[in-house]
Amino acid sequence: MAKASDDAESAQGTRRAGKAATQEAILAAATALFIERGYEGTTVADVAERGGVSRATVFWHFSDKGGLFREAFVRLLTPFRDSLRRDFHDLPAPKRLHEQLGTAELFAREHGNDLAAFIRWGFESPDHREGVITALLDLNMRFQGALIETVAEIVGPERDAKALGGALWLAVDANFFLSIFDKSDRGFEQRSSAARALAALIIDDAEATRTGRGEAQPAS
Repeated sequence: MAKASDDAESAQGTRRAGKAATQEAILAAATALFIERGYEGTTVADVAERGGVSRATVFWHFSDKGGLFREAFVRLLTPFRDSLRRDFHDLPAPKRLHEQLGTAELFAREHGNDLAAFIRWGFESPDHREGVITALLDLNMRFQGALIETVAEIVGPERDAKALGGALWLAVDANFFLSIFDKSDRGFEQRSSAARALAALIIDDAEATRTGRGEAQPAS
């Protein structure tokens, strides 16, 4: 009896793994095609062929092409969303701030062009505009909140952490969105350097304030 139960659980686990692999293949194919051809230029048949499955399989896992677009966009945002869940709290706040900025830079470098394509396709299709905007604003607010929390720990009550963290957030956002139009490495690095310089000023000012009061400087 126990063996039969174990066999059933094993078979169920295999089916789940197979379903997940199929969905990932479909989403990977859809993501690549939406980026290459846009929303209107991509058909479900194209996705099925690229993903190595049938059209019926695509519709079984995703209701329609619109559902595929939404899921593919979420999939593209997942690496950055996951990075925001990383626990940097074992690091001193100044180092944590640099890690958070570095994470945003890395995401922009690795996924900026793909994300820009999805934004463009989303705005070209009224049916998906609201979903694209909502997802981007949600991600932005999460990142802004993480920066403000870290900056508040650095500057203490003497400075407006919300304003300073918001300024850093705007610098990072500006770098990303300007990179949609200016794709040069030089331009990206200049804008990244500006954000890092602002972070350094925030940290230095906080340390100078603490030193002036005779307090020990925090570890950096």
